[in-house]
Amino acid sequence: MRNRGAIIILIFLAVNALVLSFIPPVQQLGSWIRLIIFHGILSIAGLYTIYAAGILGVLYLVLGNKGFGRWSGELGLISVVVWLVGTLLSFVSMQVAWGGLMWTEPRTIAAVTIVVLGLGKEYLVRSGGGKIKTFAMANLGFAAAVLLIRQTLEFVMHPDNPIGTSDSAVIRLLPMVMLGFTLLAIAQFCRWRLAQRIN
Repeated sequence: MRNRGAIIILIFLAVNALVLSFIPPVQQLGSWIRLIIFHGILSIAGLYTIYAAGILGVLYLVLGNKGFGRWSGELGLISVVVWLVGTLLSFVSMQVAWGGLMWTEPRTIAAVTIVVLGLGKEYLVRSGGGKIKTFAMANLGFAAAVLLIRQTLEFVMHPDNPIGTSDSAVIRLLPMVMLGFTLLAIAQFCRWRLAQRIN
């Protein structure tokens, strides 16, 4: 079904919007907390997908299983898109929470750097013919670079774990539901794209 990808995205948006509606406004940020949480969930999902693409790339390079290579290639692309959207939402979140865009904030610099590396990786691999092995190696290198960037991050204004340290049980638990559903939607969207290539 050619429109299944659009259906997956619409269901993803509808379910997450429903879950977000149960998150109560907070004193300082009001209802904007929902947008900030959505940004956080997309960023976490993007990170997990980047790492998954890298791991699948390793499995392909070691085992030679083309299935791992194809999944690595698709997840590598999807991870960049998800991370890009999460980063764009972070600009709105900064405006709301801090009153402006903090370009010198370490996490902002890291997020933009990852976007540039990810887009560059996709352009170089696809313009070079997009072979499975090249995707696998590129996704492995990208995941390693992202891990290194994350390990060297300093915290200035951005809190370390704002969701996990919240006093509200609802704010701690519902985003985890969103994260699980987001990762499921990414997997289903990737599966659909791969099926489209076969068919």
